[in-house]
Parts: sequence; structure tokens; C-alpha cells
Amino acid sequence: MQIDRLLLEGFRNYDSQQLTFDESCNVIYGDNAQGKTNLLEAIVYLSCGRSPRTHADRELIGFDRDRARLVGQIRSREREFETEIQLTRGRRRKMTVNGVAAKNGGDLSQVLHTVFFSPEDLFLIREGAAARRRFMDMSLCQLRPRYAEALAEYPAYYEEEYGEPLDEDIYNIMAIPDEERERCELYVNLPQETLKFYDKLWTQLGV
Repeated sequence: MQIDRLLLEGFRNYDSQQLTFDESCNVIYGDNAQGKTNLLEAIVYLSCGRSPRTHADRELIGFDRDRARLVGQIRSREREFETEIQLTRGRRRKMTVNGVAAKNGGDLSQVLHTVFFSPEDLFLIREGAAARRRFMDMSLCQLRPRYAEALAEYPAYYEEEYGEPLDEDIYNIMAIPDEERERCELYVNLPQETLKFYDKLWTQLGV
């Protein structure tokens, strides 16, 4: 998988920017607060529909803009793909792959996988369980498209069931009540996939 070109309009501090990447290695450098991390964030967002830095899509739109647009030209599985995400204040985002609507981040992850490291990753150790769950969710959404589908739909199901929004900063997907998992087959695999992820991670770390 490789991203060849990237177009950003109204994303963070980018008014309008188009970039072409080398197929081997790319070094991004510049002064502080010029948008280097924003650029990497945009690539990650195109790969899974989730920002590694914020929960709110509205924060991705430039301060003086009402909308933002991200377009990536990607080579994957010996094919050419165009992934596009449109963000508009007060409206649901629109995501497409080659012009076909993407239901969730799992559809994006089938086109492009990314691994993103930043100084904030230290919070995985220093912060509480919520930060570690966010890291795990982002990883699993790229590895298991069905996990991304279930994760995207569970908050809406929770709000409909209990009449209040799910606090995504503190919820634990492992703690879904058994009766809910039995009633909604889509969520059954969430805890199992989580445990599999932990098992593979500990194996890699030699724990």
C-alpha cells in the first residue's frame, strides 16, 4: 500500500495544499507549528476515518472555514484508489472510495493501512485506560473491518437503548452487557477481537 498524492482543503492550517510523495522514502521537515503533524494526521485519517489527536471531526476543519476536504491517491493490491473525505460543520461527514460511499472507517482501512507514532504516545503509559483503548480501537479498526463497523454503530445503539449518549472517553467495549451482545449479533465479536489483539501484542513484546 502506498499513498502517491494528497490534496488538503480547509484541513487544520492547510487552506489548499497538494503533495506528491516519492515511492521509496519521504522526509517532512520545517519550523514548529507549520503543519507537519497535521499532514501526518490527514494521512492517518484517510486510512481509518479516525484522528489520532481528537475525537471531534469539527476540530479538523480550519478555524475560518465551514468545510474541509481530504483526497488521497493510493496504490493498493495492484490497483489505483481515490479515497475522499468531506467534512462540513453541523453535518455528517462523507467518505468515498473510488466514488462509492464508505460506510465506516473499515472500508478506508481496506485501501490503506498506517502506523502513526508521536510524542503523545507516551500517554499510553501515563494516562488511564481510555487512552489505551483508543490506541487499541484504532489498530483493530484497520485490522478488522467488521470491528470498525461494530464500533461505529454501538454508540448509536447505546443512546437509543438508554436515552443518553455514550461517553466514549470512558466506555469499555469489553464491558458490554451479555444481554446486549445476545440481542445484537454485530457486537458479539468485539470482546473476542480485543482479547486476540492483546494476546498478539503480548507475544510480540515477549510478555
